[in-house]
Amino acid sequence: MPDTRLNVVITHHFLAHYRRTIYNALCRQRFPLPHYSFVAGTRTNIPIKTIDAKTAEIDPDRGGLRWKFIKNYWFFKIFLWQTGLMKLAVNRNVDVIIYLGVMYHLSTWVSILIAKLTGKRVLMWTHGFLREEKGIKGHIRALFYKLSDGLLLYGNRAREILVKRGFDPDKLYVVYNSLDYDLQCAVRNDLSDEVLAGYKRVFARPRFPTLIYIGRLTSDKRVDMLIQAAYLLRSRGINVNVLILGDGPALESLKQYVDSRDMSENVYFYGACYKEEDIGAMISLSDLCVVPGDIGLTCMHSLVYGTPVITHNNPDCSGPEWEAIKPGENGDLFQYNDVDDLALVIENWLKRNRPRDEVGSACRSSIDKYYNPHYQIKIINNAVQGTPAGQLNQIQS
Repeated sequence: MPDTRLNVVITHHFLAHYRRTIYNALCRQRFPLPHYSFVAGTRTNIPIKTIDAKTAEIDPDRGGLRWKFIKNYWFFKIFLWQTGLMKLAVNRNVDVIIYLGVMYHLSTWVSILIAKLTGKRVLMWTHGFLREEKGIKGHIRALFYKLSDGLLLYGNRAREILVKRGFDPDKLYVVYNSLDYDLQCAVRNDLSDEVLAGYKRVFARPRFPTLIYIGRLTSDKRVDMLIQAAYLLRSRGINVNVLILGDGPALESLKQYVDSRDMSENVYFYGACYKEEDIGAMISLSDLCVVPGDIGLTCMHSLVYGTPVITHNNPDCSGPEWEAIKPGENGDLFQYNDVDDLALVIENWLKRNRPRDEVGSACRSSIDKYYNPHYQIKIINNAVQGTPAGQLNQIQS
């Protein structure tokens, strides 16, 4: 029987490593589900771990990707022109193209217009509007999105903003975001109390509650506020340990900050870590994950291991993953840029002393339902085939 599946090409500037799981799963789909391949470059304009180009040489059933390379030409570190997108737009063997929805990618504008003229279905995978955006920039962004037949969005807030701007709700598909969910579930199930206790020995007093930060150490993450909050708590007689997992340009200044407050026994800098078994253990042993600044995938990483998340309450200054936090259930929010309130929210959460099993179940719930590759693929397949978004019952209650 001939393969009559829809032929779908996903085109990005580069392929982020954290998405390898979902990309590979899309490539492994069998008839009658759509057939996926990728067109992307390897040159990046930001410091991010990307998928090794050798993955294109590996069969999808062995972890590889169907990946054709194109060249990226960046201008002023923002604007991008990609060779090969025009050729893709006129390829008669392609039925659907999913573009990265970034309006600064100039070649995307041209390629989309050509693709639509040739009768292809065109989607964009994008954050959409992260906040209410007025003025000429907001109008250009809306015009860009309207070139597509549908948007694959990271969160419900972006969808709500787009509906207010007159977009058809049936063309707005919320696919959320995810990490390597199946691997994380396996790691989680293999953890033992003995293993977790071993990691806690880095602290002089391992019995104290542990607050973890995981991610790049950059100024926008405000890890200094976490250290200051721990200092304030200590002055109130509430002792905590702080485990900082990551590396980045703010590392040295944060170490100096710890020394200046005589917090070296309570704050441990683990450094960069990419081994999921280690990451999962350190998140699992922690009582809270705290990100005082811009939060993104750290939220997913913590919740999947059953550890509640605390971050600020300003969605304009966070990634869409912020939506997964349900205050009082799987984490909490503090007043933006207010370290005193951060310390108070941490204190109140610790004083509740809820059973770990109860908290863990609440944390994992939203990940198991929405923030995983299985759910994402279901929505993407429906979007590709033109199923109206309203029929998918995808909006969280």
